[in-house]
Amino acid sequence: TTVPGPPKRVVSAGLTEHDDLLAVGVVPVAVTNWFGDQPFGVWPWARDELGAAKPAVLDLNNGIQVDTIAALKPDLIVAVNAGLDAATYAKLSAIAPTIAQSGGEAFFEPWKQQAGAVGDAVFQTEAMARRIGAVDERFAAVAQADPRFKDKRVALLSGRFTGDAVSAMGGWRTGFLTEMGFAAPALPNMISRADLSATLDSADVLVWLTENDDEKAGLQSDPAVAALRATALKRSVFTTTDLAGAIAYASPLSYPVVAEQLPALIGSVL
Repeated sequence: TTVPGPPKRVVSAGLTEHDDLLAVGVVPVAVTNWFGDQPFGVWPWARDELGAAKPAVLDLNNGIQVDTIAALKPDLIVAVNAGLDAATYAKLSAIAPTIAQSGGEAFFEPWKQQAGAVGDAVFQTEAMARRIGAVDERFAAVAQADPRFKDKRVALLSGRFTGDAVSAMGGWRTGFLTEMGFAAPALPNMISRADLSATLDSADVLVWLTENDDEKAGLQSDPAVAALRATALKRSVFTTTDLAGAIAYASPLSYPVVAEQLPALIGSVL
C-alpha cells in the first residue's frame, strides 16, 4: 500500500487503531467500537487526544462497513486490527489506500508492530517511536521501583467463564508483565474448570480481568476459583473496568494506565 502524503481524513476500521492514531495527533473521522460502550468508542485514556471531535462510530458486528466508509470519503483507511480478507481489502483499497494486517494473525498482532505500521502510514514514524519508547520506560521504571516483582509468576485471566472454561492471555500480550519484572507462565488459551487448579496453582498471583462488580462476584463465588491456591493465599486480584480495557487495548495510550494501576494491585497481595 502506498500513501502519497500525510492523510487528512483517516478512517480507523479496526478494533484498536484509533488509539494509535490519537497517540500521534491524528484524529480519525471514524472509529470502530469494540466494547465498553465508551463515548465515540474512545476510552478515558485517549479522550484528551480526541478533544472535541465527534467521529463517526463503526462496528464489526456484520463485517467491515464498506459503504459507510466510502461515504466518509477518507484518504486513508487503517485496518490493521480488522481481520481483513483479500476481497474486503480490495473493496477498501478502491476507496482509499488501506493498511492491513502484516500477514500473521487476522486480529491482534503485536502492539508495537501495529503501532509502528499506523505511525508509518500517517507519516509520524518518529513520533510513534517516541510514544513506544515512553511506554517501555514506564514499565522498566516499575521493575526498578519494586524488587518484590522480580520473577513473580503472574497469570492474566479473563473475568468470566465461557461455558466451562476461562481464557488466559499469553504470547506478546503478556510482554508488559516481563518488562515490569514479573514472569508470565506459559498457559493454554483456554483452561477448563476441571484443570483450573492443576494449571494455575504454580502462579504466584492471578489477575482476573473483570469488567464490573458482577463479574468479580461471580468469580469469588465460583467453587473452582475458591479451590485455587491463589485464593487461599489471598493472591488473586480483580481489575476495574478501565484497567481491564487498558490491558485489552494494548496501545501506546492505554499501557501507561496499566503501568500506573496494575503494579499497585499486585503489590497489595505480595
